[in-house]
This record gives sequence, C-alpha cells and structure tokens, in this order.
Amino acid sequence: MRRLVVLIAAATTLAACASPSGSEPVRSVEPVQPAEHTATAAPAVSTGAGTVQRELTVDGMKRTYLAVRSAKWHKGLPLLIVMHGRGITAQLESRRTGFLPYAEGGLVNIVYPMGIARSWNAGYGCCGVAGKEGVHDMAFLTEVAADASRYFESDLRRTYLVGYSNGARLSFSEVCGHPGVFAGLATYGAVPLAPCAGGRPIPALLADGSDDAVVRNEHFSPSSTIALSQAVTRWQGQNGCTGPGAVRHIGALTLRSWTGCRSGADLSSAVYSGLTHFWPRGTHEAVPYTTYVGPEAAASTIMWSFLSRQHLS
Repeated sequence: MRRLVVLIAAATTLAACASPSGSEPVRSVEPVQPAEHTATAAPAVSTGAGTVQRELTVDGMKRTYLAVRSAKWHKGLPLLIVMHGRGITAQLESRRTGFLPYAEGGLVNIVYPMGIARSWNAGYGCCGVAGKEGVHDMAFLTEVAADASRYFESDLRRTYLVGYSNGARLSFSEVCGHPGVFAGLATYGAVPLAPCAGGRPIPALLADGSDDAVVRNEHFSPSSTIALSQAVTRWQGQNGCTGPGAVRHIGALTLRSWTGCRSGADLSSAVYSGLTHFWPRGTHEAVPYTTYVGPEAAASTIMWSFLSRQHLS
C-alpha cells in the first residue's frame, strides 16, 4: 500500500492539485454508449510503475484522472472509480478512502477523477466552481469509465462507482443517466434528492453518519439519519426490495441489507452512530477528514464487500 500511496503523491505533483465472497447478482441491462459529447484521450503520463495520470479532452476541455493499476494485473479485472468531495484532491481522496489495499492485493484497478477547482457539477446548483460554470462532469465521468476500461482492459460488467459528498451527488446523477455502464454504486456524505427517472433498478449502498450536519442542512431534515432513511425507502421502491432487510451491528455501524430485489439489484444502508461528515476509516493513520471506526466497519470494507458482488449480465 505504501508504494501505491507514494506513486499517487507523485501524480498529484504533476497534476497540481477481506476478499469478496458469495454469489454475484446478475442484472440484465443493455450497455449504454456516450453519444452527446465529444472526447479524445491523450497519451498517459507515467508516474511510476502501476500509476499513471491520464488526460482526456471532453467538449474542448482538458480533464485528468489518476489510474492505479492492480499489483497483480490481468485482463478482466473490475474497475473502481472513486469521486472526491469538494475541496479535496484526488491524491488525498486516495489516502482517505482506503481502497488502495484492494489494488495492492490484485483485486481491482482504481481511478480517481479530478474535478475542476476540486469541485463537481452535480446539478441543482451544486457545487463550487464546476457547478457555477456548468462543467459537463457527467460527460467527463462517462468518458473516464470508457477510457479506463480500455486502458486496463477491464471487465465491462464490473465497473463500480464510489462517491463522497459532492462526488456522491454527481455519482447519483451518473448512475441514473448511465445504468448500463455501472454495476453498482456506494456513497457517503450525501443522499439522492429523488429516485432515478424511469425507476430502473440499480444496486446501491448509501451510507452516512448520524450527526452529519451537512446532509441534515442540505435536505432541511431533522437529522441526517432521517434524510438517509427517506432516500433508502425511495431506492427500495426503485429496486423492488421488500421486507425490513437483514441487520448487522459492527461497532458504530448499523448495516441493513436487502437481497433478492428486482433484477438482482441489491440495496444496503449504512448508518454510523455519532459520526459526522468525515469518512469512516479502518486505520489510525492521521488523514484529514476521517474518523477511525476499525477495519471491519470501515466504509471501504463494507463498500467493496457490497460492490464486488454486483455485475451486469
């Protein structure tokens, strides 16, 4: 893991800026190809073995992302796209979120897209410079998925999206707009305003802290827990999940899961008691905007466990 962290730090200088188990739900979704925006890829800038910075031009704007190759790369590995929060660099997000050990262990290739002025245009006036300037971030994210899949020769049935805060809000729009691209979604620090148009089932894990004032205030809700619960209820209807779900308690984490939903689109909610907008982390390493919860309850642990079971048919 230390090797990957060092390499990503080098990439940031250039940019200025638990093994899965169980059966895999299968969903029948026709692949969706981006058509409304233009994009071209530039040659990768190498930052050392295993990590590169790749550049795309989307609608005339140069965009970049960091690509971390699996330490045991071979064709057909899944692809994990991790979207940073507002004001956070891709390099910091790679350290904060805790997914690098899965690349180090040979399980997945990971990419970290870079937002304009460390922000994403998630619609509804959100957020920062990207939101104000109307940056075509959905088009960029779709092209990142396509370009990284070609670069890594990934399994197109297993492209996963993780989003934090502002990055999570963009992720909601992206998976709704391109359900044939992403096999699953996991988020922390944001909840969707509405279910996907058309009600297409999409596997999702929605997580937040019970004391997240950002989510509470954004949704004018009595608490972030209530805002999350309402969003999960809407997603239950979208995925056709019934019953109360199976509940597990892991330290501060209450994880509720539904399986056997429509088209195999599983759903989970994760509430961290007493946590705020800070990312739930599994190690004691001093990383900004994180809260230690232990390795079993870490957001990266439960998200990878959930996502790695999902795939498109």
